[in-house]
Amino acid sequence: MPVTVVQQDWGAQLGYDAAGVWKAWAPDLDHRLTRAGHFMAEGAPDEVAAAIQDLLAR
Repeated sequence: MPVTVVQQDWGAQLGYDAAGVWKAWAPDLDHRLTRAGHFMAEGAPDEVAAAIQDLLAR
């Protein structure tokens, strides 16, 4: 089953490895970084919508 994880870039900079955590359960993982804040859908709606559309196309 395809899975997409959108992670805030500051979380990655702090050392949180979302891709590493999710890869154990989701081998078909699409991991993306965003500069958006906590409310990603409000902060980067086009980016989040593109991630969802790409996920649905997979």
